[in-house]
Amino acid sequence: MDIWEKYKSESHQTLCIIGILILSAKLCKADGHFSQHEKDEILKILPHDKNQKKTIENILEEGAVDKNDISFHAKVIYKKLSHNKEFLEFILAVLYRLGHSDHVYSEEEDKDIKKVAEIFEVKKSVLDNIFGSTNNLGLIILGKIKNLTGKINAKSR
Repeated sequence: MDIWEKYKSESHQTLCIIGILILSAKLCKADGHFSQHEKDEILKILPHDKNQKKTIENILEEGAVDKNDISFHAKVIYKKLSHNKEFLEFILAVLYRLGHSDHVYSEEEDKDIKKVAEIFEVKKSVLDNIFGSTNNLGLIILGKIKNLTGKINAKSR
């Protein structure tokens, strides 16, 4: 079964998280292997309850073994979430953080992130904020996570 078919009836917030997981798995495999360190980093970035950990790990595994490339999944995500640029920017920030999490930012990872940014139609000025300064990266991601988490929590009430 197609991974997106399986999750087609989920909310936009859930699709955003699923998109992060799938793209993260694809990105982490870009340099040849998907390490436990990278999986742990993804789990640190995404707020979740203990009972959600197995579901997250299952979606990561589905994304890692899926035959489609990162561009395919980025296009699907863009179709579903193009109305919400903050979600798309958040996904890019997470990918950038993951690309650097193992302290080896490969050319393949860089190309994949730039492909996703192009598909998401993220403006260069936003990319500069995300890619431009590693000193501010933690603050940018933290701000996006807090903003996104607040919106998700508000919607679920």
